Amino acid sequence: MDVDLEGPVSPPRDNGTIVFSAPWERRVFGIVLALCRDGQCAWEDFRQQLIAQIAADRDRPYWESWAAALEAVLSAGSAVSPVEIEERTGVLAARPHGHDHRDDEHGHGHGH
Repeated sequence: MDVDLEGPVSPPRDNGTIVFSAPWERRVFGIVLALCRDGQCAWEDFRQQLIAQIAADRDRPYWESWAAALEAVLSAGSAVSPVEIEERTGVLAARPHGHDHRDDEHGHGHGH
């Protein structure tokens, strides 16, 4: 998978490291990479949608544009409905920090 994060889609960085100011931002970033890696979403389709979302509202925070681009790509591909996206986004956003660990699926993780 060739993910090009430069140019108009370049995320905020600090000394070359991508910066996330909230856990949901890291989650939505990971969701896109996972979907692209699994072949559920073409990176170029997402990249073009992200460029369009950034251009549509230059005052919107970067990661909100990223989430809007994900929603648009998923809706266009009919992978999930906009209602499902809203529901899943709400569930993910409501999860407390530290619940992103793979071994935490049963409530036994390192985030406590």
